[in-house]
Amino acid sequence: MKFKKGGLETVNGPFGRTARFWRRVHLGRNPLARRSDRVEAAMLLVVVLGLLIAIPLAAIVGTNTYGGQLALSDQQRATRHLTTATLMQDAPNPVPASDGAYLGAASGASSGVLARWPVAGGAEKVGTISTEPGTTAGSEVPVWLSDAGDPVPAPMSASDAATTSVLAGIFAWLVVALGLAAVFWTVRLILDRRRANRWDREWAHAGGRWARF
Repeated sequence: MKFKKGGLETVNGPFGRTARFWRRVHLGRNPLARRSDRVEAAMLLVVVLGLLIAIPLAAIVGTNTYGGQLALSDQQRATRHLTTATLMQDAPNPVPASDGAYLGAASGASSGVLARWPVAGGAEKVGTISTEPGTTAGSEVPVWLSDAGDPVPAPMSASDAATTSVLAGIFAWLVVALGLAAVFWTVRLILDRRRANRWDREWAHAGGRWARF
């Protein structure tokens, strides 16, 4: 609060918002507070507490996800190895779009190209791998292979595992937040309808009394 000529003015800021929130959830012995107001205040308090409780729960989800992703990364690194493949044909060139931009390389997309690569025992295997558009035949490109010698995606890195775990934790918290918000607004909608109906009855009763004067 701060003084202003003609009265008091509420300070707009974190303290002001906190005070308004506290007055909303803590009605005390206010004789003007209706039962519906107290129910709404209790539901709002439940939502806030639920959001706070969901933070450590989301952290647990993220931690468990990180452990699982690291185990998956270790398993992929143990069963995949990097080698060099030789292209047997040119990769398609980017195709100009109607607005003058280029599709393919401009968007970072890769294309499937016939190539050969060495496998265990000194033999070679032929197949299709992904490479950047415009790469010419005879070029050597890195490729990850499974134990069977087939092309596979690169193994997950520790940073990938961390990113996935953070996203999992945030998603878990958002699910809880959306659920609590849905419950709160549903209850508030019901309470608003009851309050409106009560107002209509009271105004009808008051109007009938005024009509007799």
